[in-house]
Amino acid sequence: MEVKKTQSAEEVSKVSPRRSPVLMLVQQEEHLSLPINELQTKIERLKNIGLIRWAYIKHDKDKDEDGKLVAPHYHFTLQFKKRVSVNSIAKRLKENVNRFEIMTKRGLNAKVSANNAFAYLVHRTENAREKYQYDPKDVVSNFDFPKFIQELSEQMTPQDVLDMLGEGKITKREAQRQILALGASIMSKYKRKIDDVYTTRLDLEYHKWVKEMKAANEPIKVIWCYGAGGTGKTRYAREWAIKQNLNYYICSGSNSPFDGLKNLSAQEQEVLIIDELRPETVKYPDLLQILDPMNFEKVAVARYHNPHIMAKIIFVCTIYDPYQFYRHMPRLDRNIDTFDQLSRRIGLNIEFTKYYIKETVPKLSKVKDKDTGNPKTTYMYKTTKSYKNKFKKNKVETRFTLEDLENYRNNN
Repeated sequence: MEVKKTQSAEEVSKVSPRRSPVLMLVQQEEHLSLPINELQTKIERLKNIGLIRWAYIKHDKDKDEDGKLVAPHYHFTLQFKKRVSVNSIAKRLKENVNRFEIMTKRGLNAKVSANNAFAYLVHRTENAREKYQYDPKDVVSNFDFPKFIQELSEQMTPQDVLDMLGEGKITKREAQRQILALGASIMSKYKRKIDDVYTTRLDLEYHKWVKEMKAANEPIKVIWCYGAGGTGKTRYAREWAIKQNLNYYICSGSNSPFDGLKNLSAQEQEVLIIDELRPETVKYPDLLQILDPMNFEKVAVARYHNPHIMAKIIFVCTIYDPYQFYRHMPRLDRNIDTFDQLSRRIGLNIEFTKYYIKETVPKLSKVKDKDTGNPKTTYMYKTTKSYKNKFKKNKVETRFTLEDLENYRNNN
């Protein structure tokens, strides 16, 4: 937490309206307009206009740059439900408006600003660590101030969050959430650091994962799920991962399906589901590299950053069986890029139909060419086992009328 030099209400009024939900009144003891007990009474009455929390303390041990004691003075912190007029509050407390500081600053929300302002009363902020540390019990407040300071001290600092991220105790998303809770300005300062720490952590994690996989010498399982849309391919893969208590990641078969992997740890991508893969989406050598069961040093081709693949299970979900997929791939030298290269990487082929899920194996067959009538060699997939399909999608009605559209708010 950090309280920087703030502007007086008069200075703020030159550039913005004099309103804020968090105010601090600073006044020398000898210049207080009212005795402290009467001023406290007036502060308590501000509850009628939305005062949530208030606290004050007398600073009588502060020193100047020369080490001399400064005149005793009071700090009052006031937190309201919403922005209030500084002039109005000054008038109610019979204090000079110029003695009020507006504590909400750009990039910090009202809660963070209030916490900083309250912490400053006992010099428990980053910029006040060298100043005299007042006892929280000396603060007069309408809430448990010592408990507040204790809880505040137990909150993680940005550096604590970075350390936990680097140690793998929290995810990148959680690190971002915790630092953003400290304020947007702090988040902007630490965003690059979060990225750097997490990138380094993933790189170290990747090398550890590869070492462990090579030592185990256990092949990656590749499952090719094919069939018409809506027959349950992706749902099967997802529910299989959940049943096995494994984390899964679904990447779309778009122009750059692996972009999202760059921020995922090995634990987060235990099962990789490549959904709706199309022949034109990925180059054949890249596909072979990704699906190689004994190649643990996989790097997926992505638009901005080529991420590591650390999945022990890979599902490919597509409308094409493996041979159809191969035949539809553009720009292949089929004398070099053979179908066998793909086929031997797949540990299990599963065909999905409306009513059945079928285990299949490729069989070399002779069929007539539709154009020439001459026999040609192809691969047909023969069913070895068959199960009822419980994973097909239930049809969802997507059409609606103009009347439905006009009555949207009434129906929701």
